[in-house]
Amino acid sequence: MKVEVAVPSILDRSLTYLWPFDVPPTIGQIVEVPLKNSSTVGVIWSLEADIIPNSYSLKSVLNYYPLVLPEPFVIFLKKFGHYTLTPLGVLIKHVLPKVITPPAITPPAYIFKAPELTAEQRGAKDAILDKLGEFHISLLDGVTGSGKTEIYLEASAKAYEMGKQTLILLPEIALTAQFQQRFEDRFGNKPLIWHSQISPKQRNIIWHQVHQGVPCIMLGARSSLLLPFSNLSLLVVDEEHDPSYKQDEVIIYHARDMAILRAAQENINTVLVSATPSLETIYNVRQKKYAHLKVNSRYGNAALPAINILSMRGLKKSQRASQWLHPTLFEEIQKRLACQEQSLLFLNRRGYAPLTICSDCGFKVTCAACDVALVQHKNQPRLHCHYCDFTQPIPANCPKCSQTTLSPCGPGVERLSEELTALLPQARILSVSSDLVNTPKRTQEMVDGILNNQFDIIVATQMLSKGYHFPNITLVGVVDADMGLNGPDLRCAERTYQQLHQVAGRCGREQKPGTVYLQTYDPEHSVIKAVANWDQANFVELELEDREQHGMPPFGRLASFLVSGRDNTEVLSFCRKLLHTAPRHDNILIMGPVPAPLSRLKNQFRWRFLLKYSKGFAIQSFIRHWISQVAKPASIRLIVDIDPLAFH
Repeated sequence: MKVEVAVPSILDRSLTYLWPFDVPPTIGQIVEVPLKNSSTVGVIWSLEADIIPNSYSLKSVLNYYPLVLPEPFVIFLKKFGHYTLTPLGVLIKHVLPKVITPPAITPPAYIFKAPELTAEQRGAKDAILDKLGEFHISLLDGVTGSGKTEIYLEASAKAYEMGKQTLILLPEIALTAQFQQRFEDRFGNKPLIWHSQISPKQRNIIWHQVHQGVPCIMLGARSSLLLPFSNLSLLVVDEEHDPSYKQDEVIIYHARDMAILRAAQENINTVLVSATPSLETIYNVRQKKYAHLKVNSRYGNAALPAINILSMRGLKKSQRASQWLHPTLFEEIQKRLACQEQSLLFLNRRGYAPLTICSDCGFKVTCAACDVALVQHKNQPRLHCHYCDFTQPIPANCPKCSQTTLSPCGPGVERLSEELTALLPQARILSVSSDLVNTPKRTQEMVDGILNNQFDIIVATQMLSKGYHFPNITLVGVVDADMGLNGPDLRCAERTYQQLHQVAGRCGREQKPGTVYLQTYDPEHSVIKAVANWDQANFVELELEDREQHGMPPFGRLASFLVSGRDNTEVLSFCRKLLHTAPRHDNILIMGPVPAPLSRLKNQFRWRFLLKYSKGFAIQSFIRHWISQVAKPASIRLIVDIDPLAFH
């Protein structure tokens, strides 16, 4: 008998082996097979091998293990690979355990302390529980601070009592710290946690635990979606709108979309959670594909904060004490200091300054390997490229004119913190960015410090814009509210709205009222006005209307090609060959090739194609046929992204 085995490699197909054992093979069974001059562990992918010529000598499976991946999970993996165009060997490498022998497993024990839920919360919880054990998708849509987490935690507790597994997806590792503490307060024990920074030993224990169907509640990053749960009944995607759910390296996929694909295959009740749902999700609610669970009120009678727009137009530096803050915002910060309340200043720029420019000749210090400016950092004095990690000392003289006139331009979180320290020496100031808070331990220390009122002013990037609950933050100031409105991205308005809405929701979350200030040079912009008025409905209508007019998602579909290489002439030549050989079809529009907005990264020249096509069109078959017609040089890399979110 022959079997097809998927092995961890660069191959995009399974390999055929002879099955020499008396015991019949099973799809999903983990086996050991010879590969080249060694052996490897793989998964039986199919029992119906292609016909092999008699002259072809097949190798035999060396060994088989009692571990068998659930067949619905295997089917999900096949559909996952087909949809995302992920090579089979690459996908399998991320699925297999590092250690085949199951370790000793102690099932977690939870004792749930049920909170007092409002009528709205109870209604949403009951609706979720009513669909356990079947494929169903709900959008849990509630204002910031409405207690959405409590709703799905209680549903998770009921699933656990029924002997089932729950997976709660979070978009970023940083969010796990405070969530874990809230979970322990509710359940008296830690959740299972899965992300890139847990130890290999812990990864092995968790892999076998979920494979064996042990009842549990897991808190996971997007990669946890590729774990072999065999008893999963509830799948929660928290902050479902967050672009961090899209993985852009190695395996390119959107965890929210693949969660829905898995749920459909394994009859899992799925809850998408957000205060600012993505337009794709809102569209699916309107198409009656998803149920809509709405929570309109903040928990505990907390009120939504008042949002004020501060125009920076024509504001002279002589009119303000702070170089970067509007006088009104600076005055409000001082009031919070006097009241011993906390202020959060949101500035989505890491480091000290985004640019270093010579004031004499205008020279801008850029990365040697990328067409981007180097970011200046002060804590560890250096210039840093946030794309390729290149660093260099801050030069004393301009490399072009040799004058000592190099100066930082614009504020990052470090520079704003430095200025506030000088202006308000009595204030305890914390800077938060991924450079400064980059491990689970540091994240936990940050959360504890803010909760324990060890800081008066927190200057933070998007790390603190969502998910966190800090009761004593009563003031939020957005330093540059319109910074993200002019990017090379069809979703820049949507993302800006979501980010500003989310960061505004960080204040006034309990009894103390909150106030938000948006600093902007474009106070009349529709996005700024929608945020200030808490007018999500009007923003959604305008944005959906614009997308529909142009056939953009969610009304149409997109795919992209990113072609890169060290020789720009060679890359462009390959792009032209691709364009020349592109099949013609009425349902697809091929745009490009054009230089990518970041045209050189890590010494790679980058060109882009964008494919716009109608829903229902078999884009994967189209792309596979297209790229098979062109011989790609080994020196060139082609990345295909289905449903792209990034266009840089």
